[in-house]
Amino acid sequence: MKKILILYFSGVGATKKVAGLIHERISQNCETDIFSIESENTTNIDEYDAFIIGTPVYHGAPPKAVMSYWNLMPQLSKKTPAFVYNTRGSHSLNTNRILSKKLYEKNITTIMDREYRGPASDGSIMAPFVKRFFKFEKDIEKKIDRDCIDFLELLKKDTPQGYIPHFRFGSIINAPNKMAGQLITLKIYLHEDKCIKCSRCIEQCPHSAFSIDKDNYPLYTSKNCENCYRCVHHCPKMALSLYNCRTPKKLLQY
Repeated sequence: MKKILILYFSGVGATKKVAGLIHERISQNCETDIFSIESENTTNIDEYDAFIIGTPVYHGAPPKAVMSYWNLMPQLSKKTPAFVYNTRGSHSLNTNRILSKKLYEKNITTIMDREYRGPASDGSIMAPFVKRFFKFEKDIEKKIDRDCIDFLELLKKDTPQGYIPHFRFGSIINAPNKMAGQLITLKIYLHEDKCIKCSRCIEQCPHSAFSIDKDNYPLYTSKNCENCYRCVHHCPKMALSLYNCRTPKKLLQY
Protein backbone atom coordinates (compact mmCIF):
# COMPACT_ATOMS: atom_id res chain seq x y z
CA MET A 1 0.00 0.00 0.00
CA LYS A 2 1.30 3.45 -0.96
CA LYS A 3 2.07 5.91 1.82
CA ILE A 4 1.05 9.44 0.79
CA LEU A 5 1.64 12.79 2.47
CA ILE A 6 -0.73 15.70 1.84
CA LEU A 7 1.24 18.84 2.53
CA TYR A 8 -0.27 22.30 2.16
CA PHE A 9 -0.09 25.95 3.10
CA SER A 10 -3.33 27.86 3.54
CA GLY A 11 -3.89 31.56 4.07
CA VAL A 12 -7.52 32.01 5.08
CA GLY A 13 -8.54 28.36 4.70
CA ALA A 14 -9.51 27.46 1.10
CA THR A 15 -6.37 25.40 0.41
CA LYS A 16 -6.81 23.63 3.74
CA LYS A 17 -10.41 22.76 2.88
CA VAL A 18 -9.37 21.23 -0.45
CA ALA A 19 -6.59 19.31 1.29
CA GLY A 20 -9.19 17.90 3.68
CA LEU A 21 -11.47 16.80 0.83
CA ILE A 22 -8.52 15.13 -0.92
CA HIS A 23 -7.56 13.40 2.33
CA GLU A 24 -11.06 11.98 2.74
CA ARG A 25 -10.88 10.45 -0.73
CA ILE A 26 -7.26 9.26 -0.80
CA SER A 27 -7.31 7.75 2.71
CA GLN A 28 -9.91 5.22 1.53
CA ASN A 29 -7.24 3.59 -0.63
CA CYS A 30 -3.87 4.51 0.87
CA GLU A 31 -2.12 5.18 4.14
CA THR A 32 -2.33 8.96 4.23
CA ASP A 33 -1.05 11.74 6.46
CA ILE A 34 -2.01 15.41 6.19
CA PHE A 35 -0.09 18.40 7.54
CA SER A 36 0.23 22.12 7.04
CA ILE A 37 3.78 23.29 6.31
CA GLU A 38 3.36 25.39 9.46
CA SER A 39 3.21 22.16 11.48
CA GLU A 40 6.28 20.76 13.24
CA ASN A 41 5.41 17.30 11.86
CA THR A 42 6.71 18.04 8.35
CA THR A 43 10.43 17.57 9.01
CA ASN A 44 10.66 13.89 8.03
CA ILE A 45 9.03 13.63 4.61
CA ASP A 46 11.52 11.21 3.05
CA GLU A 47 9.52 8.17 4.18
CA TYR A 48 6.57 8.74 1.81
CA ASP A 49 5.92 7.14 -1.59
CA ALA A 50 4.08 10.15 -3.02
CA PHE A 51 2.99 13.68 -2.18
CA ILE A 52 -0.03 15.88 -2.69
CA ILE A 53 1.11 19.49 -2.34
CA GLY A 54 -1.30 22.42 -2.13
CA THR A 55 -0.77 26.17 -2.28
CA PRO A 56 -2.90 29.30 -2.58
CA VAL A 57 -2.18 31.80 -5.33
CA TYR A 58 -0.83 35.21 -4.39
CA HIS A 59 -0.54 37.53 -7.40
CA GLY A 60 -0.02 34.69 -9.87
CA ALA A 61 2.58 32.82 -7.80
CA PRO A 62 2.94 30.65 -4.68
CA PRO A 63 3.25 32.58 -1.39
CA LYS A 64 6.68 33.38 0.00
CA ALA A 65 5.94 31.03 2.91
CA VAL A 66 5.62 28.11 0.49
CA MET A 67 8.78 28.90 -1.45
CA SER A 68 10.76 29.52 1.75
CA TYR A 69 9.66 26.16 3.14
CA TRP A 70 10.89 24.29 0.08
CA ASN A 71 14.07 26.35 -0.16
CA LEU A 72 15.00 25.12 3.31
CA MET A 73 13.95 21.51 2.69
CA PRO A 74 16.90 19.19 1.89
CA GLN A 75 16.81 17.11 -1.26
CA LEU A 76 14.99 13.81 -0.86
CA SER A 77 17.01 10.60 -1.11
CA LYS A 78 14.75 9.21 -3.83
CA LYS A 79 12.70 10.63 -6.69
CA THR A 80 9.12 10.92 -5.45
CA PRO A 81 5.97 11.65 -7.52
CA ALA A 82 3.61 14.47 -6.60
CA PHE A 83 0.17 15.85 -7.35
CA VAL A 84 0.45 19.66 -7.17
CA TYR A 85 -2.64 21.82 -6.84
CA ASN A 86 -3.50 25.44 -6.17
CA THR A 87 -6.59 27.31 -5.01
CA ARG A 88 -7.22 30.59 -6.78
CA GLY A 89 -9.65 33.45 -6.52
CA SER A 90 -9.12 34.54 -10.12
CA HIS A 91 -6.15 33.33 -12.20
CA SER A 92 -3.42 30.93 -11.12
CA LEU A 93 -1.10 31.77 -14.05
CA ASN A 94 2.28 30.04 -13.48
CA THR A 95 1.76 29.08 -9.83
CA ASN A 96 1.96 25.32 -10.40
CA ARG A 97 4.90 25.75 -12.77
CA ILE A 98 6.90 27.81 -10.27
CA LEU A 99 6.22 25.35 -7.46
CA SER A 100 6.91 22.29 -9.61
CA LYS A 101 10.30 23.67 -10.66
CA LYS A 102 11.24 24.17 -7.01
CA LEU A 103 10.01 20.69 -6.08
CA TYR A 104 12.08 19.17 -8.90
CA GLU A 105 15.20 20.57 -7.22
CA LYS A 106 14.23 18.54 -4.14
CA ASN A 107 13.79 15.29 -6.12
CA ILE A 108 9.99 15.63 -6.15
CA THR A 109 8.48 15.17 -9.61
CA THR A 110 5.09 16.53 -10.58
CA ILE A 111 3.05 13.85 -12.35
CA MET A 112 -0.25 15.73 -12.16
CA ASP A 113 -1.33 19.31 -11.44
CA ARG A 114 -4.70 20.95 -10.97
CA GLU A 115 -6.28 24.23 -9.92
CA TYR A 116 -9.49 24.86 -8.01
CA ARG A 117 -11.35 28.15 -7.96
CA GLY A 118 -12.24 29.12 -4.43
CA PRO A 119 -13.17 32.14 -2.31
CA ALA A 120 -11.09 35.28 -2.84
CA SER A 121 -9.55 36.48 0.42
CA ASP A 122 -8.96 39.98 -0.93
CA GLY A 123 -12.02 40.32 -3.18
CA SER A 124 -14.39 39.24 -0.43
CA ILE A 125 -13.15 42.15 1.72
CA MET A 126 -13.10 44.77 -1.01
CA ALA A 127 -16.33 43.70 -2.74
CA PRO A 128 -18.49 41.78 -0.25
CA PHE A 129 -21.50 42.17 -2.53
CA VAL A 130 -19.96 39.77 -5.10
CA LYS A 131 -21.22 36.32 -4.13
CA ARG A 132 -18.62 34.47 -6.22
CA PHE A 133 -15.85 35.73 -3.94
CA PHE A 134 -17.28 33.63 -1.11
CA LYS A 135 -17.81 30.35 -2.99
CA PHE A 136 -15.90 27.43 -4.44
CA GLU A 137 -16.48 26.49 -8.04
CA LYS A 138 -19.53 24.38 -8.84
CA ASP A 139 -19.23 20.62 -8.17
CA ILE A 140 -15.75 20.96 -6.68
CA GLU A 141 -16.15 17.78 -4.64
CA LYS A 142 -16.89 15.77 -7.79
CA LYS A 143 -13.89 17.35 -9.51
CA ILE A 144 -11.62 16.50 -6.58
CA ASP A 145 -12.96 12.95 -6.51
CA ARG A 146 -12.11 12.47 -10.21
CA ASP A 147 -8.68 14.01 -9.74
CA CYS A 148 -7.89 11.70 -6.82
CA ILE A 149 -8.90 8.66 -8.89
CA ASP A 150 -6.65 9.85 -11.73
CA PHE A 151 -3.71 10.38 -9.36
CA LEU A 152 -4.05 6.93 -7.82
CA GLU A 153 -4.15 5.41 -11.31
CA LEU A 154 -0.94 7.24 -12.22
CA LEU A 155 0.73 5.88 -9.09
CA LYS A 156 0.04 2.32 -10.23
CA LYS A 157 2.52 2.79 -13.07
CA ASP A 158 6.10 1.71 -12.41
CA THR A 159 7.53 5.03 -13.56
CA PRO A 160 4.87 7.75 -13.76
CA GLN A 161 5.74 10.43 -16.32
CA GLY A 162 6.89 13.61 -14.63
CA TYR A 163 6.69 17.10 -16.14
CA ILE A 164 6.90 20.80 -15.44
CA PRO A 165 3.54 22.54 -16.11
CA HIS A 166 3.67 24.61 -19.28
CA PHE A 167 4.33 28.35 -19.24
CA ARG A 168 1.16 30.42 -19.39
CA PHE A 169 1.58 33.45 -21.61
CA GLY A 170 -1.19 35.26 -19.77
CA SER A 171 1.41 35.87 -17.06
CA ILE A 172 3.16 38.33 -19.40
CA ILE A 173 0.02 40.47 -19.62
CA ASN A 174 -0.47 40.11 -15.86
CA ALA A 175 3.16 41.03 -15.03
CA PRO A 176 2.43 44.67 -14.00
CA ASN A 177 -0.39 43.53 -11.72
CA LYS A 178 1.81 40.79 -10.23
CA MET A 179 4.65 43.21 -9.60
CA ALA A 180 2.33 45.77 -8.01
CA GLY A 181 0.79 43.12 -5.77
CA GLN A 182 4.18 41.91 -4.60
CA LEU A 183 5.59 45.39 -4.00
CA ILE A 184 2.55 47.12 -2.48
CA THR A 185 1.22 46.02 0.88
CA LEU A 186 -2.24 47.28 1.79
CA LYS A 187 -2.34 48.53 5.35
CA ILE A 188 -4.44 46.63 7.87
CA TYR A 189 -6.25 48.87 10.34
CA LEU A 190 -7.21 47.97 13.88
CA HIS A 191 -10.58 49.18 15.23
CA GLU A 192 -9.87 49.27 18.96
CA ASP A 193 -13.54 49.62 19.90
CA LYS A 194 -14.15 46.09 18.56
CA CYS A 195 -10.87 44.43 19.57
CA ILE A 196 -11.07 42.06 22.57
CA LYS A 197 -7.28 41.56 22.75
CA CYS A 198 -7.59 37.82 22.12
CA SER A 199 -4.23 37.78 20.25
CA ARG A 200 -5.60 35.43 17.57
CA CYS A 201 -4.18 37.63 14.80
CA ILE A 202 -0.75 37.52 16.45
CA GLU A 203 -0.79 33.77 16.98
CA GLN A 204 -2.12 32.85 13.54
CA CYS A 205 -0.17 35.23 11.29
CA PRO A 206 2.17 33.05 9.18
CA HIS A 207 4.45 36.02 8.52
CA SER A 208 4.85 37.41 12.06
CA ALA A 209 3.35 40.73 10.97
CA PHE A 210 1.76 41.35 14.39
CA SER A 211 3.16 41.94 17.86
CA ILE A 212 1.63 43.31 21.09
CA ASP A 213 1.78 46.99 21.92
CA LYS A 214 2.03 48.49 25.41
CA ASP A 215 -1.76 48.37 25.83
CA ASN A 216 -1.99 44.71 24.73
CA TYR A 217 -3.50 45.60 21.36
CA PRO A 218 -2.11 43.95 18.21
CA LEU A 219 0.54 46.07 16.51
CA TYR A 220 0.77 45.65 12.74
CA THR A 221 4.09 45.75 10.83
CA SER A 222 3.45 46.06 7.11
CA LYS A 223 6.95 45.04 5.97
CA ASN A 224 6.31 41.47 7.17
CA CYS A 225 2.84 41.19 5.63
CA GLU A 226 2.10 39.17 2.47
CA ASN A 227 -1.57 40.16 2.11
CA CYS A 228 -3.02 36.74 2.93
CA TYR A 229 -5.64 38.43 5.18
CA ARG A 230 -5.89 35.48 7.52
CA CYS A 231 -5.88 37.98 10.38
CA VAL A 232 -8.84 39.91 8.96
CA HIS A 233 -10.97 36.87 8.15
CA HIS A 234 -10.22 35.01 11.39
CA CYS A 235 -10.80 37.92 13.77
CA PRO A 236 -13.79 36.89 15.94
CA LYS A 237 -15.01 40.49 16.30
CA MET A 238 -14.20 41.86 12.83
CA ALA A 239 -11.81 44.32 14.43
CA LEU A 240 -9.32 44.34 11.54
CA SER A 241 -10.00 45.95 8.20
CA LEU A 242 -8.42 47.30 5.03
CA TYR A 243 -10.33 50.51 5.67
CA ASN A 244 -9.68 53.03 8.42
CA CYS A 245 -13.27 54.30 8.30
CA ARG A 246 -15.19 51.03 8.55
CA THR A 247 -15.00 47.39 9.60
CA PRO A 248 -15.77 44.44 7.28
CA LYS A 249 -19.39 43.62 6.48
CA LYS A 250 -18.86 39.96 5.69
CA LEU A 251 -15.87 37.62 5.98
CA LEU A 252 -14.82 34.13 4.99
CA GLN A 253 -15.37 31.55 7.73
CA TYR A 254 -13.39 28.30 8.00
